[in-house]
Amino acid sequence: MKTKALRILIVVIILSTLLSTATHASQTSSAYIAITNAYITRSGDDVNVYFYIVGRDIYMDKIGATEIRIFEQNGTTWSRVKTFDSNDSQYTSAMIDTNSGVLSSHVTYTEGSASKNYYAIVYFYAEKDGGSDTYNHDTPVSYGTTP
Repeated sequence: MKTKALRILIVVIILSTLLSTATHASQTSSAYIAITNAYITRSGDDVNVYFYIVGRDIYMDKIGATEIRIFEQNGTTWSRVKTFDSNDSQYTSAMIDTNSGVLSSHVTYTEGSASKNYYAIVYFYAEKDGGSDTYNHDTPVSYGTTP
């Protein structure tokens, strides 16, 4: 009964997240990763990268994002301006979870500019019983305000 309730809760979370975002989730053919999604929101100069991953099992050994790279456009060139790494202790709890089947989280780049365009690449990861898989997901571009 507890397992059934947990599965129902996971389905509700997944559906509410899918229906509340303007981007499309990616389904994978992975034995470890079922669904991923990532998108950017802006608040002034802050660039927020929201992401979620759903594993193929209710209890994955590890699940989340190992790295998130944020890129900024200058003219016609895109340059990486920030990398969030799950091995950095200040980001681990936001990026990786253990013994869970779902992780929904975000990171914030606070040195952005409201007038610039940004996108991110999220490097997803899931591990179970010694096996693992990765999947990369590019966000849509978040356009800045016109000065």
